[in-house]
Amino acid sequence: MSAQGRCNCGKFAFEVPPLQGIAICHCKPCTRAGGSIGSFNAVIPADGITFTKGSLKELGNYQDTETSSGNPMARHFCGSCGSAIISIPKGSPIGFFKVSSLDDAQAYIGKDRKPDQVIFQNSAPDFVKKLDWGEGVKTASEA
Repeated sequence: MSAQGRCNCGKFAFEVPPLQGIAICHCKPCTRAGGSIGSFNAVIPADGITFTKGSLKELGNYQDTETSSGNPMARHFCGSCGSAIISIPKGSPIGFFKVSSLDDAQAYIGKDRKPDQVIFQNSAPDFVKKLDWGEGVKTASEA
């Protein structure tokens, strides 16, 4: 199922393709970029966003070279309101789309869907480390 979303100020609007997976990252750069205890991402093709307002080239971006994995990450965001949209690892065919920018994240993800990966779990707050993600969810202290 595809889904629609936008940045907080509405300068950018887009449609994303069906998700390939869900990844929650607790590395310091992702928590800083997302302004939260982790980054909740839909794994999609790096070129999978279709913009209905604005374009990828118009988004603000920076090359994060201080990632916990050591692989540089292009972080794209709205330059007006600061909403994070997608992060794309250098040379990767996949992107980590920020689920928080969707109009209806629950419908896109599915009611009972669990994350496929929880990475850099050792960097998460203690209450998150104690969560039981259930069977089949890969957790890693490092990526």
